[in-house]
Parts: sequence; C-alpha cells; structure tokens
Amino acid sequence: MGLAVMMLVTTLAVSHIVRHLRAVNAISAARDLDGRLRDGADILAADLRGISPRGDSLSVESDTAVEFYSAIGTSTLCAAPNPNTLILPPDSLASGRVLSSWVAEPEPGDDVLVFEDTTASGISGWQRASVQAVARVATSSACPLSAGLLQLGDVLSAARSLQLLVAPSLTLRSPRGAPVRFVRRVRYSVYRGGDRKWYLGYRRCPGACTAIQPLSGPYESVSGSPISFRYFSSAGAPVSASGSLTDVARVEVVPRAAYATPFQLPGMATAMLNDSLKRTVALRNRW
Repeated sequence: MGLAVMMLVTTLAVSHIVRHLRAVNAISAARDLDGRLRDGADILAADLRGISPRGDSLSVESDTAVEFYSAIGTSTLCAAPNPNTLILPPDSLASGRVLSSWVAEPEPGDDVLVFEDTTASGISGWQRASVQAVARVATSSACPLSAGLLQLGDVLSAARSLQLLVAPSLTLRSPRGAPVRFVRRVRYSVYRGGDRKWYLGYRRCPGACTAIQPLSGPYESVSGSPISFRYFSSAGAPVSASGSLTDVARVEVVPRAAYATPFQLPGMATAMLNDSLKRTVALRNRW
C-alpha cells in the first residue's frame, strides 16, 4: 500500500514538473519570437526616421525592400584647400569640444553634403559630392590654428584630421566652419537564406549593392515574406510602388512570423506560435 501511494505521489509530481516546464518553454518561445520581430523593426525604424523623401533620400520602395540614403554622421569643415579636397577636424579634441559625430566613419562611395551660406551673394544651400578617398593627416598642417576652428591644445595633440577627396568639384566661397553631413545609400530587404528561412538583410549600395548581410531572423513563414513595408502620404493615403517617392511621409514595417517548433501549454492543443507587430515611422525631414 505504501509503495502504491509513493508511486502515485511521484507520478503527480513528475506530471506537475512536466506541465511547468512546458509552460516555461512556451513563454520563452513567445519572448524569443517577439524579440526577433522587434530587433528587425527597431533597427530599420531608427535608420528610416531621419530621411527626407523630398530631398531625394528615398530611392526604392516596395513591399519587401526599401532603399534610401542613411545619415551616418555630421561634422564641421575646417578647410577646403582645393575644390576636390575637404578637411575635417579630429574626432576627439583635447579641448573637449565635439565637432564631429559618427554612426559610421565616411568611406569611399558615401556622399558628403556641405552647406554654403553666403548671405552677401544671396546664394545658400547644400552642395553634394561623392567621397572618392579618405585619409588621416596631421592636424597642425591640415587644420592649423590660423584656420580659426580649433584651439591650441587641439592642434598640438596627436589626434589627426580627416581628409576627403571628393567628386565632382565643390564651389565653396566660405568653407571654414561650414556644416557637413554624410549619407550612405543602403538597402533593407527580406530574403530567404540557404536554410529556407527568412531574414531581414542589409546592403550598402555605393553603386552596385554589396553582398547582403542578415540583421534579424530567422523567421518562419508558410505564406511568403514575413516582413512587409507599407508607405503612406501625409494625408494617410497609401503610396504604391509606382507612386511618387516624394509623397511618402510615413512608413510602416509589419513583421509576421511563426516559431520554428510547436509549443505546448497545459489544457491547450499543440499549435504553432504566431506573432506580429507594426512599427510606424514618421519621416522627420519633410522639406
């Protein structure tokens, strides 16, 4: 009798532990899937937010891909010794001032925009060129104290200035202190990997796009692409792939996916775990 009672208690205990483990596994699977969905949406939303469709930042729009010029940094022009050369101050200054801020340092193939403000001539606006080459040069000669941008400690420090060779030529009447922006053409797209699973991928597109790199995933899907992009005007009307890119004021990123294996919860039939979310990105620069 005692042995039977012990076996019954053991069976109940094991059953309780199994149910508990199944519940923990189901919650863990749900959190994992939610994290994968948010990873891709958050990365893309952060990059999209600062673009300007009317300033030609948006290049391609489709339900599975979006291509645009992504902002990668800002700086201040120290000198332009000739129409094809720009000198920027060091990234880190002894004085503690910040004149450059980078998400990624400029590389050949990126675009540089320099703001020319010449009130006397009545001409102002952004001049644009492509970065052809990047080099680090001595600050004391490239951006000396006489340029009026740096302090003595900045010039004498070991930090080196950034020299850019650009094309086409720029016509800068007052280069010193001019604001400088850098943008990089990038493409986010949904693709299927060799494992037959879906991923959100990233490419640089200085001309021809580079090999795709996975950003988030894998996602399981039985009905086509698990991530879609939708575009809307400022009035809330959908903008189709054949519509005007300058009309886009809002982008929706909608990931949908299923977990790779069925999940089990006590009292519920075994089923696939599905989840989705929607990230809405209002484009800031609508000039």
